[in-house]
Formats: sequence, structure tokens, C-alpha cells
Amino acid sequence: MLVLALLGSGCRTSPASALFSASGPGWRVQEGQVLWRPAANMTELGGELVVATHEDGRCSVQFSKTPLPLVLAQVTRTNWLIRFPPRRLAFSGPKPAPGRFTWLYVSDALSGAPLPAGYTFLRQPDGGWRLENHRSGETIQGYLSP
Repeated sequence: MLVLALLGSGCRTSPASALFSASGPGWRVQEGQVLWRPAANMTELGGELVVATHEDGRCSVQFSKTPLPLVLAQVTRTNWLIRFPPRRLAFSGPKPAPGRFTWLYVSDALSGAPLPAGYTFLRQPDGGWRLENHRSGETIQGYLSP
């Protein structure tokens, strides 16, 4: 059943480790803490977030619970990749990215870019923020260094 759902969704599993390396000139890196609720009926999980954005539009997002990366997401102008290392799952494809992977929209939300239908992004007065996928109930909320 899971295989049919994945094949019908337009994405594919992929052994790719990364679309690009987030190193060199032109990168802006922010680090912080976030709480991630994968679905409305699940418990929040706290961890560290690193968001690296490049002036050419590439973005890399990593959510980790020391010492393990839990989610790795990368977006370019034409492609996207998301990996869940603990489960040995990876999905990738051409843009637009599917709306079900909230991590692929963290950088867009932080930069003020339009989000897919069903998403909201709120900046809080204390400097925090919250990204929510209303269809799944998934939320990511936290703080990043300037």
C-alpha cells in the first residue's frame, strides 16, 4: 500500500545523498532550536535546526537531535530532495515540491516567499516563528540566529 501511495504521488525514492554541498562563498547559515510535530496526533520533538541559503536560490535544511540528523531537505530552482536518515528513506523530484513535506518550505516561509495552499507561516513578537501544514497538522516552530 505504501509503495502505491509513493508511486502515485509523483515522487520517487532515491539513494541520492545530496543535490549539492552547502559550502563555499555566497552561503548564509542560520542555526537555532525548533519543535517539530510530524502530524496533529503526534508528540512534538525538539532539536537543532540549520538553514543554509545561497544567493542563487539553493537551500539546505537540517533538523537534528544530537547526535543524529533526523531530516535533511534541499531545494534548488529546479529540484528538491528530502531524506529521513533514521528510516533510510529519501524522496526527490522536479519542482514544484509536493505539499506534504513541510521541511521543503522552511526557507520559503522564512524569506516571505509564497507557500502552497494549506500552509500558514507566523512570525511571533519574540522573534520566533511557526510554519503549519493544515492538511496534516504538521508544525515546525522555533528560533534561528540572525
